[in-house]
Amino acid sequence: MEISYAPGLVVAEAPQARIDQAAARRALDRVIGLPANEALALLIHPGSGTCEPVARVLQGAVSAARRDLGVAAATCAVYGGEIADGEPVTRVRRQAHGLASWITTQTTRIRVELRVPVLRLVTGTTSEPDDQGGARWAR
Repeated sequence: MEISYAPGLVVAEAPQARIDQAAARRALDRVIGLPANEALALLIHPGSGTCEPVARVLQGAVSAARRDLGVAAATCAVYGGEIADGEPVTRVRRQAHGLASWITTQTTRIRVELRVPVLRLVTGTTSEPDDQGGARWAR
């Protein structure tokens, strides 16, 4: 899984997920706009919205936000994402009597964008001095 950062966003991407594109797209569309913790609950718990590959990618974005930015999952929201053709996976299918054949399987690329709160540095001007002679910050 690849993690990247943009101002206010954490982007997680899985280039080779073994899931149908339509199922992944339905699951992603269902959680866009939800807080990250609610989206994870919807994707993980059994029911009609279960989609483990999309949940894994979202969990990776939430973990990166928590680890690198110190942001809790409840304050993040699923901002968007993309479902596209992934890299093909080629493997060997073993058969009886020492025979084998090559199989190529199409995969799905899942990209999830997680919006994180941005801390802005607020600089203010000083107003009249306080009781000790120092300046107070303007509100």
